Amino acid sequence: MHSHTRSPTSSNHHLHDHDEDCAGGEQLRVTADDDCEASEQEAEANALMDVVAAFLSYKTFVLNSGIYRRLHHIDELSERHREIVSSLGTIDKIKNAEKLVRENYKFVLGLVHSSSVGEMPNPVDDLEEFKRWYQSFCESRTRAGSAMAKSSHMEKVLSTLKQFVRDWSEEGERERAQTYGPILQALEDEFAHVAPRDRGNIHVLVPGAGLGRLAFDICCRGFSCQGNEFSYFMLLASNFILNKSEVVNQHTIYPFVHQFSNVVSASDQLRAVRVPDVLPSEMPYAETARFSMSAGDFIEIYGAEDQWAQWDAIVTCFFMDTANNVLAYLDAMWNAMKPGAVWINIGPLLWHFDNIEGESSIELTRDEFVALVTKVGFVMEEQQFKKRISATYT
Repeated sequence: MHSHTRSPTSSNHHLHDHDEDCAGGEQLRVTADDDCEASEQEAEANALMDVVAAFLSYKTFVLNSGIYRRLHHIDELSERHREIVSSLGTIDKIKNAEKLVRENYKFVLGLVHSSSVGEMPNPVDDLEEFKRWYQSFCESRTRAGSAMAKSSHMEKVLSTLKQFVRDWSEEGERERAQTYGPILQALEDEFAHVAPRDRGNIHVLVPGAGLGRLAFDICCRGFSCQGNEFSYFMLLASNFILNKSEVVNQHTIYPFVHQFSNVVSASDQLRAVRVPDVLPSEMPYAETARFSMSAGDFIEIYGAEDQWAQWDAIVTCFFMDTANNVLAYLDAMWNAMKPGAVWINIGPLLWHFDNIEGESSIELTRDEFVALVTKVGFVMEEQQFKKRISATYT
């Protein structure tokens, strides 16, 4: 974990120009800007609907690619081999998995409905009306030439279900303690002189907030905190759990039911997990601590001038290696932090865009990264620099 302070006497000259147009021509500047904004809005709307389509395709995708395919493979075995596999309980396990996938789908539908995207009817209230809406939704995507769901998007749906375990279940408490624990302790140490009830004016930013648990836990210690997230998968899921939860352990999900490899026992694969383990609406210090989530690109939002010198602390958890160019992250963070603000970081340097075709990527070693941070102007508090922290963050 790294803890850094923005030096009050340092300066930064990496300013960002946000005045680019979609098309050239001075006489068309206003029209080009309008076209650019309309184009961006359309692209965002399409991206959101792609994610909605992926969530809605969960049951069909998993049943076809995960359940029925495996049953078909067993059917193709010789009679002797099929009898042996059946005696192991493997077929029963797969059929039980099918039932649990259908249970997961109820949770997924509730998640999508909570976002109010596309005026989706609530399947719980009127299943037939939902079926008609869903049919119309599929037909509209077909007319638009859009696939119902991309395979890469379906992997993100499955990953999102697993992330509920880490962030919002009792089962994920140990993993949270390994990763969020050191961050929360560093914040407590940094602002130990301020009582929790008086921390509402200390503003903490959490880029890459995911499902929002770390930002929530920071607020529970009295700080005002804003999580920022780019992924619509995370945004829809965090909205559901943060704003629509009514009781502790309200939902039962089966996040490991899709994993058929490297599993010890069927009970591990089919086990239930209940979420949320706490009720977000019962956050302590709610009168003074403000909790919010922002949607969008971190650099675009927090690199803008209206965000300069607004934040007393920035917390990054498994985030810095998601950058194409980590210097752009550092510039945005530097500008957004108040003089004397603290940056707390934990996570590896598994650069996400390394060897990804069509993506630029600047990969640095840990030593290069640490040196870069100091060159930007951050002052490392050596006594808080820990080179290794054991974590199973997923």
